[in-house]
Amino acid sequence: MADIFTTAWAEEVKGAINSYPDDEYRATKLDLFWNWIDEARRGFTGTLVLGVRDLPSNGSAKPAYATFAITQGQVTSTGVADEVPDDATYVLVGNYDVWRDILQGYDSGKAVMYRRLRLEKGDVFRFFNRIYFFTESLVALSKVPARLPV
Repeated sequence: MADIFTTAWAEEVKGAINSYPDDEYRATKLDLFWNWIDEARRGFTGTLVLGVRDLPSNGSAKPAYATFAITQGQVTSTGVADEVPDDATYVLVGNYDVWRDILQGYDSGKAVMYRRLRLEKGDVFRFFNRIYFFTESLVALSKVPARLPV
């Protein structure tokens, strides 16, 4: 089990997003929904950056960002940085408590819609045009076991 917002964790999230959803979860929603997701997935190429403003680290808190380079809906590479990369297409950022809640099962769609995760960079219209692809990617992320710093 990797620590959240580390290279090892980002690599595990990459695998989860690329293989998501499994048959059991797919059966919980209409085929039309998944058809839409598949179309939105194939239509996206860019870099999604997920950030935390206050990741606990050695008695203090610091920002951290996980980058996911995506080509036609498949994550092709990942990285971790202390600041937002210049080539980021979309940047979603939240506080540590939000990421903790998501990893413990909080609805990631609600986290975006209620602005607990905020789009800090990127075209809002284009982002929300594919919102379910992004929120389902966050659901995939939430399935990856991770250690949370305290």
